[in-house]
Amino acid sequence: MDSYLLFTDSAADIPQHYYDEFDIRIIPMDYLFNGESRTFHTEAPDREHVCDEVYQAMREGADVHTSQITPYRYIESWTPLLEEGHDILCLSFSSGLSATYENARMAVNQLKESFPERTITVVDTKAATAGLGVMTIAAAMNRRDGMTLEENADWLNKNVPFLCHRFSVGDLDYLHKGGRVSAAVALIGGMLNIKPIMIIDDIGKLQVTAKVRGVNAAMKALTRSYKNEAGVEGVPKLVFISHSSLYEKAEELAEMVRKAAGPDTVVETICETPIIGIHTGPEFFSVCGFGHHRMEKK
Repeated sequence: MDSYLLFTDSAADIPQHYYDEFDIRIIPMDYLFNGESRTFHTEAPDREHVCDEVYQAMREGADVHTSQITPYRYIESWTPLLEEGHDILCLSFSSGLSATYENARMAVNQLKESFPERTITVVDTKAATAGLGVMTIAAAMNRRDGMTLEENADWLNKNVPFLCHRFSVGDLDYLHKGGRVSAAVALIGGMLNIKPIMIIDDIGKLQVTAKVRGVNAAMKALTRSYKNEAGVEGVPKLVFISHSSLYEKAEELAEMVRKAAGPDTVVETICETPIIGIHTGPEFFSVCGFGHHRMEKK
């Protein structure tokens, strides 16, 4: 049995085989689908089918919304495990994009009153989607290699600044509706097939760093930025590419990144969690891994 349990939430994109390799636990998140409340389990075997349904419905004009994790859900999930004597390390969705991290901290403060002998640590990853997935797998590898909970949390906090999210969306209106970008920034998306290239910055918020025209140009820009930023030492050479049910284009992008990265880097694709996709829209690509944040603004 592992010395502590590793959690993240449904904002993470993690390829399915990692759930078989590592004991990764998920705090599920909810979303509304045409008025119906649903819970998304990112580790479920039917994950891609659920994602495909959501993105197709969005393309057809479905009404979709998300909600953050309440403190009660953390308490409900963790209490039985704490009673069994487990300690917990949780990697949270970016505090710059959601109150999820603060709600997790509220739950920890309540649980510590009942379980003062247990360790419950929540890390603000400043990450989402494939970036949160990469960081979670790094934490799982650290645990496998013998890091204590405290050592792992320290490693994660030190390496959060080196986690790079590079992504493109087809329509910034989705991000604007969710309060993630301003109305002025959202106007970019409607200009002559312009695709904004965006990052999650050092405080976990979204920033537009470049503008290109068309999907193919966006894929080339994402690959260039990955190649420009790569080279951090002491981190897993792992890149996750997430997408909104655009499988052929995602594989094409993965091949471009593999050529830029070299044979010692693992590059994998995964359909984006609808918890994030509802806000990024159905024309989304991301390239996430560790790097130096050297992408030039244009």
